Amino acid sequence: MKISLKHSLITLFIAVPLVAEISITTLSDWDINDFDENTLLIAKTSDTSQAWKSILAFHVSRPHCVSTQPIIMVRSKSSSYSNGDIVLAEMKVDKDKPQFLKLEQEFGFEDDGEYVHWLKLLKFPSFANAKRVEIKFKGQTPLKSFAVNTDGIRKAQYVAEQVCNSPVPIQTVGGFEKI
Repeated sequence: MKISLKHSLITLFIAVPLVAEISITTLSDWDINDFDENTLLIAKTSDTSQAWKSILAFHVSRPHCVSTQPIIMVRSKSSSYSNGDIVLAEMKVDKDKPQFLKLEQEFGFEDDGEYVHWLKLLKFPSFANAKRVEIKFKGQTPLKSFAVNTDGIRKAQYVAEQVCNSPVPIQTVGGFEKI
């Protein structure tokens, strides 16, 4: 049985594992990354020097591809909260007066000698058009207050929603796909 070069190349392309990884950094320093096979995580790191590892983020998920589920990640010296715990704080958007912020710890993990809290925003003021967002925790809270320069958030939303609506896989998990 004689196999042609053309047939061999076609067979090779069919069996190639697809590696879809989305990792985009916008000109205003927003990171757009694959979170799972249907979700993008759009995040920006704090510009506060003492809390530079804190982030403000949100999701864009298929099938609707709308910006939703804002979260923050903030570090502390201990795992002072359990999953499901409610944390109260204030959020200041641009130069507006600080407003009530209600957070829920979804999960936490240890990283580099610190505990990282993944907190979902339950009640918060709109920051869709913000230039700067400040998260202020009460003094008795072990979490550090931080600020994020949110300039470019609308463009980051637009880019993420366009990627989400495209036919490109957000993340392919260990499979093979025919080309």
